[in-house]
Amino acid sequence: MTTLSGLSDSFSDELLALARPNLAWTVEQTDLFDRLVPPGPTRCDPDVPELGRAGVALSARLVARFAADGTWLWAWADRAWADTPGAESAHALRAVGERTGTRELTTPLLDLNGFPDPWSAADHLSLVCMGLLDGRGVAVAAVDGRSRAFLVVDDPAVPRASPRPARLAHALRAGPALLPGPALKAVRGWFDRHGVEPRYGPDTVWGVLPGGDRVVVRLAGGAVASVGVVGPDGGAPASASAPEQRLVDPRPDARAPGRPFPAELLSVVAREVAFSLRETRGMVEYAGHRLGFDGRAPYWERPSDRLVFPGGSLLCRPLGRYDPAERRFEWAPDTEDVREALRRAAGVPPEVHLPELSGEPLDLAPYAVPESAAVALARAGARAVGQVFTSLGGHFLAVADGRLPPPGVTPEAAAEEIRAGADLLWALTPPRDRLRVTREAAGAYFERAGMRVRHHVEPDFVGGVAGPYEVRVFLAPDGTVTDTSWGMATTPRT
Repeated sequence: MTTLSGLSDSFSDELLALARPNLAWTVEQTDLFDRLVPPGPTRCDPDVPELGRAGVALSARLVARFAADGTWLWAWADRAWADTPGAESAHALRAVGERTGTRELTTPLLDLNGFPDPWSAADHLSLVCMGLLDGRGVAVAAVDGRSRAFLVVDDPAVPRASPRPARLAHALRAGPALLPGPALKAVRGWFDRHGVEPRYGPDTVWGVLPGGDRVVVRLAGGAVASVGVVGPDGGAPASASAPEQRLVDPRPDARAPGRPFPAELLSVVAREVAFSLRETRGMVEYAGHRLGFDGRAPYWERPSDRLVFPGGSLLCRPLGRYDPAERRFEWAPDTEDVREALRRAAGVPPEVHLPELSGEPLDLAPYAVPESAAVALARAGARAVGQVFTSLGGHFLAVADGRLPPPGVTPEAAAEEIRAGADLLWALTPPRDRLRVTREAAGAYFERAGMRVRHHVEPDFVGGVAGPYEVRVFLAPDGTVTDTSWGMATTPRT
């Protein structure tokens, strides 16, 4: 098989030229897709073709397989997939390559080891494929535990991303930076994607969205320096108050695992998970201030059970490990106290057997999102014994160092962490209970943070008041967190 091994630290000029116009809107669309279909274990069926993720089934096409040895094998060249309906898009990409003379798209096997990070190069190449195929999202499925299959979603159930201030600002900054080259083409491509005629000034590109919002992109040195969004009158953007987009008539994944998370443990997780995120961030902040943490991952010194940073270490203990290939979770030895604390918190009598607390290897494949179940158990366990959860790869640890101060809570952080906690709870909670469980989770976070809980008169509104400030969590009837905001408690929502 022909291998392209001449790639050094970048893709060819031909591929970059094809990719640049799509970079910003691809990031925008991917952000929406990952919110609507949260990342997690993914199954793929190239004969249908479809993927299953987060409980829904979506039409999706295979583009390539990326192996642990750093090689990328196109689906059109893979004997296992080449003749399946799922490989149609890969064949289309090859035709684009032949027409434009783009060697990456026409060479069966690409060696990405010349890049500083072959895994990131594969992720970036998958986004290039999504852009060229006008896809709705990108998903990754494990194959044989040794490689990853990249799929481009083409299901109309996933809506096209409508402009929202935070999402478009992130896309216009991050998209052009994905690959080398001037940002202007990616910025133009984003405006074209939304049907907006871009206008130009000194180091500036701007345009008016259909709803009247004005988007201003400032460039410096060939990169995006800033992105601003203002409303038609120069005030708050109108798009900021637009309803969140949702999947359109999604198909339930009939082959999705269906085991429910135990109701007794779910109540504990709902109370603990969001504030556990605050504690983990507090630990990271402490390590940055006191232990020289500079963004590089610490390492676990097992003989002494210490989490080692450049300028010091924190005492920790192993909680357990999760194997994503086997979808298996196992509590670490000597965690009887953790499991017993969880049992007491859940009010489960000693004679009641729960596999999740038995200490035996636990097969999580029957769960809709196995990784979420593993993280939920470990986070709740750490909280139950008064310790702070963290993870290194598939290893879960509890930081038990008395030097950690109580985590401070800011309104902005509270809004973000409640949303993240609700996202984790979503896949573990039966649909009929999601609204109740999400409301309870938000209220529990506020109480843990010493904030006064206000439910107001709106069924979709939970607030947490600290001094003059209020954090607001808005819920859809199905329990989805549709929005979070914070501000003065007396200020009405606009």
